[in-house]
Amino acid sequence: MLTTKQDNRLTAAENVAATLQQDPASYAADKALQQITQELHTLLAALQPLRQKGVRTASKGAAKTKGQRRQQLATSAAEVAGDLYSYATDQHNRALQTSADYNYSTLLKMRATALTDLVQHLYTEAETHQTALLDYGLTPARLQELKDALAAFTTTKNDPRQHITEGKAARLAIKEQFSQLATLLEDRLDRSLRKYARSHPEFYHRLTAARQVIDRPGKQQGGDNEEPPTKLQ
Repeated sequence: MLTTKQDNRLTAAENVAATLQQDPASYAADKALQQITQELHTLLAALQPLRQKGVRTASKGAAKTKGQRRQQLATSAAEVAGDLYSYATDQHNRALQTSADYNYSTLLKMRATALTDLVQHLYTEAETHQTALLDYGLTPARLQELKDALAAFTTTKNDPRQHITEGKAARLAIKEQFSQLATLLEDRLDRSLRKYARSHPEFYHRLTAARQVIDRPGKQQGGDNEEPPTKLQ
């Protein structure tokens, strides 16, 4: 996603590219300006799709998936824990009773590592007493469901952090591309245009007008934070 400031700068760059495309004859013998034009089109091709494609949406989606899998794991584990507790009560096994004394709400609120450790313990105990637990309704299918839920939750445990890292890397890459764009327009283009002020004044004035950034107010596309607007000099 782009901030409004970045979107404004991108619009100015697009205006410059359009002006250059309209009057190629004016700089047909200018190797430097031709190179600038080529590099500008390359940068625009990389940046323009970001108006439609966000870079932070994956993190939110991953967090939602993790939450759903946590709920599934807590549900399955609470059911198995209930069967284990009933069995332990009949067997007067206080240690097993204590280790299985967890409900859905408690499991759901646990930290990820504590939850996976506890569920693994519940699964191990249930597997150990699997034959006896058939009388309590703990079927192989339900035990497999718990195993699958644990595996699914474990694989997504670090997904939100991973996507945040990926999003940060993507934003840094975008920032670097805009830095290249600024160098291209504010440094190299400015110097290459100087001679056109006298030789091709209309072309010169069209380009200098096109490269001005119009500060359109607004929030970051897809977010709430906004950078203060600036102008290309």
